[in-house]
Amino acid sequence: MLRLVGSHYHFRRVVPALLRDIVGKRELWFSLRTANRLKAKARASYLYGQTSILFRKAPDITPDEVAQLLNEQAEAYELILKSERKGHELEKAEILLQRVQDYSVSQDQFSRLKDATQELMTIMDKMTFQSSMKDKAYQERISDLKETISTLAQNRLPSPMAGVQEVRAEPAPKPIRKAKLPISVVMAKHLDGKKVSPHTIQNAKKSMALFVSCFGDMDVRDINGNVVGDFRDALLSMPSVHGKSRKGLSIQEEIDRVLSEELDTLSPKTVKNHFSKISPAWGDLVRREVVPRNPWQGWDFDTTQKVIRRAWSDDELKLLMQSRWNRNAISQKTYSGIVMMGMYTGMRLGEIANLRNEDITEINGIPCFLLREHPETGWKPKTSAGIRIVPIHSCLMKFGIMNFMKGNEKYLFSELKGTDTRSRGQTFANEFSKHKTAIGLPLAVTFHGFRHTVSTKLRNVKADIREIWIDALLGHEASHKSMGTLNYTSGIDIENLHSVVECLRYENNMEIKK
Repeated sequence: MLRLVGSHYHFRRVVPALLRDIVGKRELWFSLRTANRLKAKARASYLYGQTSILFRKAPDITPDEVAQLLNEQAEAYELILKSERKGHELEKAEILLQRVQDYSVSQDQFSRLKDATQELMTIMDKMTFQSSMKDKAYQERISDLKETISTLAQNRLPSPMAGVQEVRAEPAPKPIRKAKLPISVVMAKHLDGKKVSPHTIQNAKKSMALFVSCFGDMDVRDINGNVVGDFRDALLSMPSVHGKSRKGLSIQEEIDRVLSEELDTLSPKTVKNHFSKISPAWGDLVRREVVPRNPWQGWDFDTTQKVIRRAWSDDELKLLMQSRWNRNAISQKTYSGIVMMGMYTGMRLGEIANLRNEDITEINGIPCFLLREHPETGWKPKTSAGIRIVPIHSCLMKFGIMNFMKGNEKYLFSELKGTDTRSRGQTFANEFSKHKTAIGLPLAVTFHGFRHTVSTKLRNVKADIREIWIDALLGHEASHKSMGTLNYTSGIDIENLHSVVECLRYENNMEIKK
């Protein structure tokens, strides 16, 4: 975004939270070296593209390579500025030649002026700044040509050609610096004196504080539809218990809790309420023509749906399977095992992370996972329906899921660690979130989406699979609340559940790299 500092514009872009440790900065700043807003916008567009390239490459390269890339981009930006100055010099030379032609001069003098001017334009037009701009011979020749043109013009036409000196670029008028309008100040002014209850004012301030915690105390003139849309996405990904416990966590840490602790997210209705608390302040701004429109209006909120999650598409799964895992906090082996478990069982991340070696057994010759309460730690499945048996898919057996069992370890994925305040799946959730963002997967797809993927695939299988069997496999409350489903779900044969699991198929039997 543009920032007017003193008399010149600057380009500022916040480094995504997931990349700050890699890039080594929270923000990137470049001086645009102009007071002209149109020129500043053009230069900022170039820098936005370059920083986007940096953000895409950063997760796959070292911090030193990131620093080198930043330096290269800064040098390229300098060349752009020099190129603009070159164009300005050419423009002055062309104007000078045109003015000389407008006066009556001898053929010899006109020819000398024309040749000198054209040579100057030719040299400057062919210059490459990586080499020629640093060549002293080029610089000296340019200076000589400029001096020749000036001398010829002034000696032959002292009076009329005095105007030639006016070819120099006029300095841009110093813009009137507008005072910053932070959203906190605008909201406070809007709420001041309003005839509403203190409770309403307090809620409006909470909504504003949420925005500031995500994006900082932004100038309202810089808050557009794109910023508001990002805020909407962030709110829809936050836990419904935000602010009620574990205070002091960042927004990103709160979002990561949703996966690791299997929490519900803020409902669309709640997000809509936050928007409705901020939007009226923009009505004042629009009427005063401070901003052209109200970006908080016109958003759709499905207030009938509480949690917005979706299944993975085949293309997204392929991208995940083919991508290189480069997170240091979790090994490649553990990452691969947990992803395969999600794909072929539909289990929640918390259920996978807390699966003990003693929870793996055979029932009627079929290897199974037992999801049950852990009395020694107090962990238990999310709901009563979550206490269940999950037959192990043949693709998991082929993958080697049994090799994760270690005799001296308690849990199947022993690399995962937990504390009284941090669940066993928290670190994986954080690292998985960073990984999928780095490889370009959208925010809408999450690890929890594997449950939706499994459910969708099984319900689309052209086979005699009863809905109640699918619900029992995934630990869902029965879809049909008849007395039969309520009383006899526990009597489903393990063979039936095994047949359901084996109906789960992916294109080319997808298997992630170990």
